[in-house]
Amino acid sequence: MRAMPPTVHRTAATLFLVALVSACATLPEDAFRLSESAMELRQIQTRVYADVSDVEILAASSGVLQDLGYAIDELEKELGVLSASKRADATSEAEIVGNIALDVADCILTFLLGCENHSYQGSKDVQDIKITFVVLPESRDNNAYSVRLTMQRFVWAKNGELYNQETISDADVYQAFFDKLSKSVFLEKEGV
Repeated sequence: MRAMPPTVHRTAATLFLVALVSACATLPEDAFRLSESAMELRQIQTRVYADVSDVEILAASSGVLQDLGYAIDELEKELGVLSASKRADATSEAEIVGNIALDVADCILTFLLGCENHSYQGSKDVQDIKITFVVLPESRDNNAYSVRLTMQRFVWAKNGELYNQETISDADVYQAFFDKLSKSVFLEKEGV
């Protein structure tokens, strides 16, 4: 097999780069702009605390999370980042009622048809809730910090496969956490 001359390789590489650059030139103007719903979620997830240090905020948030049953996975004071998680039952009351109904139907079918009894086990087993907490200096005020809390939920099926993954967006959940954090920050600031 004959080798191609170097000019063919250079020409091919040049054409590839031209195609790549021209493809990038067609990005829409608002490609990196956050959607309205993303901005609303960010507002739900963010609070500003004044007259308190970032270390005091991280200590207070760590205490609140532990009181709520979360394990602190990582804490980087220099970066102002804390991550925590907990595992909980993912079965809802409706699913429990549905499981009972399916078990009863399974027993009836087993009795009537004489088939083997296979107990229904439901679709979901456990969920992991992961929290990331970031503390940044507020640009408008040197003595204030912006705090952002994000919560993700991972629901696992009984067979161990990921069933559902979502960012928690319920404003009441975030408000309840920030209410507890505000009290804890006050106590931390007072040295109680």
